[in-house]
Amino acid sequence: MKRGIFRSSCLACKRYIITGGPGSGKSTLLEALAAAGHVCYPEVSRELIREQSALPQGVLPWSNLPAFARLAIEAMMQQHDHALAAGAACFFDRAIPDIFGYLQHGGYPVPEHYLEAHARCSYERDLFMLPPWPEIYVNDLERPQSYEESVALYEALCRVYRSLGYRLHEVPKTSVEERTAYLFSVTK
Repeated sequence: MKRGIFRSSCLACKRYIITGGPGSGKSTLLEALAAAGHVCYPEVSRELIREQSALPQGVLPWSNLPAFARLAIEAMMQQHDHALAAGAACFFDRAIPDIFGYLQHGGYPVPEHYLEAHARCSYERDLFMLPPWPEIYVNDLERPQSYEESVALYEALCRVYRSLGYRLHEVPKTSVEERTAYLFSVTK
């Protein structure tokens, strides 16, 4: 069966995207969902940055965004394919359209084959967008952006997801338990 052709109406088979600018609490929310027994996929970019940083000629988004995007889209397609076989509700910390937002924000075009790859995916159209939250924002080795850059990336992601027909549900800035409850109030 081709990717994206079968779209089940059961909650058990849905694939939800959780996204937002860097440092908005996505990873913490995904960790809480995973701890509660849900199938969750971590942010591809963070893992790739760790792997590529360890290589002598590693590809990093701040030095070669187009090459990094190629690596990220491949890993995201693997996550999506794995989720197709999971038979359970799945939650992704970012998804393929995030690559589009980062490329556009960086002044790069989105290659047509990236759009085609996204069209083959079967993500739910209800998307969870975590807004910028300065009180929890911190930098680390995989998140060198300033808070202002995080806000600009959030805005770019909102534009991309809306242009692709997603319904953005802004997750409130509250406790992780209340954020989790909000997700499930939307998915019912």
